[in-house]
Formats: sequence, C-alpha cells, structure tokens
Amino acid sequence: MSHVKNNEVANILFEIADLLELKYVRFKPRAYRRAAQNVNSLAEDIDEYYQKKKLNEIPGIGKSIASKIEEILETGKLKYLQDLKKEFPDGIEELMQIQGLGPRKIMQLYQELHISNLEDLENAVKEGKVKDLKGFGEKSEKKILQGIEMYKEAQKRFLLGEILPISREIMDKLKSLKDVQKIEVAGSIRRKKETIGDIDILVISENPDNVMDAFTSLSEIKRIVSKGKSRSTIIIENNLQIDLRIVEEGSFGSALQYFTGSKEHNIQLRKIAVEKDWKLSEYELRDKEKNKKIAGDDEAKIYELLGLAYVVPELREDRGEIEAALKNELPNLIELSDIK
Repeated sequence: MSHVKNNEVANILFEIADLLELKYVRFKPRAYRRAAQNVNSLAEDIDEYYQKKKLNEIPGIGKSIASKIEEILETGKLKYLQDLKKEFPDGIEELMQIQGLGPRKIMQLYQELHISNLEDLENAVKEGKVKDLKGFGEKSEKKILQGIEMYKEAQKRFLLGEILPISREIMDKLKSLKDVQKIEVAGSIRRKKETIGDIDILVISENPDNVMDAFTSLSEIKRIVSKGKSRSTIIIENNLQIDLRIVEEGSFGSALQYFTGSKEHNIQLRKIAVEKDWKLSEYELRDKEKNKKIAGDDEAKIYELLGLAYVVPELREDRGEIEAALKNELPNLIELSDIK
C-alpha cells in the first residue's frame, strides 16, 4: 500500500471535478470539489479513516467517492481518472489553471482553434486569433495573457503546507545518518514564507562523501542535477529542487544566517558590519582591522555582536525588523499555545 498524503488525494478529486466540468456533466463536479475540500481540511491523516473503515464519515464522501479514495490509498492512482484523461488531449488540464478560462471557453478554444495546451493558447493570443471568437474580445485576450504569466510564476513556487511535510521527511532521513553531526533547513522554508522556491539544507559532517552518497540516493529523487564534496542538488518527484551544503563547524552559524536570508535582510546586516569595519559573509564575521574572526559557529552571536536583539527567521524580510532589533523592540510571534 502506498502512503498517499491528504493533499494528493484532494488534488485527484479536484482534477476529476475539472474534467467532468469540461464534459458539461452537471452536479458531480460540485460533489467532487466538496469532497476534495473536506479531505484537504482533515485534522488527521486520511489513512487513519481508511484503516478504521470510516471514510464515509467524512462530510461529502458517499459510497462512490469513498471507493475511489480507497483505490488511491491502496495503489497511489485511480483508473477512473486515467480513463477520463483519455477523453481529452494532453495539456488541456493545464488550461484549467488559467484564470479567466472556464470549461466552456476551453472547449470552445479546442473546438474552434484546436488549442489543447498552454503553448497553443499563448501563440493564438499573440497572433490575435482569440479576440475574434464569439464571447471573447481584446479584454479577454489581455486577461488570458495575464493568467498565463501568473500560472508560469506559480509553477516555480510551492505552498509551504505542501513542502513542510516533504522537507521534514527528508531531514529525518538525513538526521538518521551517523555521519551527520548537525543539520538545519535554511532559506524561505526556515522563514516560513507562504510559498517556497526550493529547499536549502546545511549539514556538519566529517565524512561528506557518505552524506552526499545518501542524499543523492534518496527514494524521492527524480533527477540529480549536481553532486560534489561540499554541495549537491537534486530534483524530487514534484519538481522541487533541494540543495545540500556541507559546512564547517566553525562557519555553521554564519552559513545558517546567510542562507536563511532574506537577501534584503542580509544586505542590512552587512551594512552594520561595514560601519564597524567588520565583514560578514557566509563563512564568518571578521574584524578587518585586527584581521581576526570574531564569530561564525553560532548564529545568535552574530546578531549580538552587531548590537541587535536576535531576529527570528520569520521576521527577516527587511520590513523594519533591523530598526526594532537595534532598540530591542521586536514583536513576539504568535505561537501554537496562543491559539484558543
């Protein structure tokens, strides 16, 4: 049995709803969407409901959808969806993601201009073919072009909620290696941004070759981009890029600070260092006058030496946190314990 996450089950149900809508099927798309939304908002793993034979206790999930969810959980795929997809040209689902294009318009574009993918659509709009269709126009063309741009941008980033569980699984696998002395995730995922471009992982190890071998042998890998002694990059199944860097113990704090970002926050920190005739890099905080390293292994120490209160990663966006840290007036983050 394959372990399928709630959002993966929900995505399959959403996809069915979209394709049924393209076929002009009534009522069913709404039922699949409702089921998908309820699966997405479950507080526990859908697998728990399956094991306890309680799938039909989830609101909006009747006998038919429950049996489809069982098939997804048991096999990782769904024959019903595969059969539905065969009724449409490849790429038509991508068109469903473009804002301003509903099922009727997509079918009209397909039937009248043989548009079946994003590339066809973009070319047709640029050649001015779409505005002459009934129900379209110049405004529609502009809207479609904006929708295409937005979609392309969104494809480069992932929602934090989707990526956190994946990053935790990978971190746990790497943490269990005896050659990993210390490991931390950096980048936008550490800053808990709403969307994530890629995952940066920092590791201290005396046997980097063993760690890199394990990292480039992870079961989730789709492609190895590069493999080196101090840095390797992989792409995993959902096209998410993961970078792993091996860092020396004495530079771990500096590297963590540098690779956590944001870029704008780091620029402000470097300015403060320069004013003191110091230099802040991913390797260390150095007193240039004395030509001496003054910090590097501990991230908090860097902030302290720069005369700042420690800025938690979530606040490092250059939105006034530097000024607040200089005055020791940083706000407290809302913690889970604050929520009633």
